[in-house]
Amino acid sequence: MSQRLEKAPKLELEMSRTKPSKRNNIGCRAGAAAVELAVCLPVILLLVFCSLEGTNKIYLRQCAVESAYETARTFAKSGDEVKAVTVGTQVLNARNITKFQIRFSPNNISALNTGDPFKVSISIPGSERSTVDIAPFKKMTIVAEASMLKE
Repeated sequence: MSQRLEKAPKLELEMSRTKPSKRNNIGCRAGAAAVELAVCLPVILLLVFCSLEGTNKIYLRQCAVESAYETARTFAKSGDEVKAVTVGTQVLNARNITKFQIRFSPNNISALNTGDPFKVSISIPGSERSTVDIAPFKKMTIVAEASMLKE
């Protein structure tokens, strides 16, 4: 007796998947992007403006160093304080820096003899050439010094 075993029919179970509507997904993503922008944009802008102010301060420092050196070099060669201050002022004015102080040390610089050391100090307020007044940079003062011997 041959019994033929019939194969049992396969049960195919389909899992019903609900496909999200494309319309709802786009609206959801657009809202998420707006929230991300609202959170990140202030931080990015702060970084950009702080970078700009930082590079301005580096530029001011370099201008102060150059002016101090040129002022000291002019005084060392000529011995004329007025001429030296004029040269230092010209260097800073050429770079649109108008608020600064030039000081000599010792105070009685005209009494120096040949070979005596002296210092020139240039001070520029941090608010000079500022694009945005950010508190840490606004209150700083940039100082550069140059030391030489009178010739």
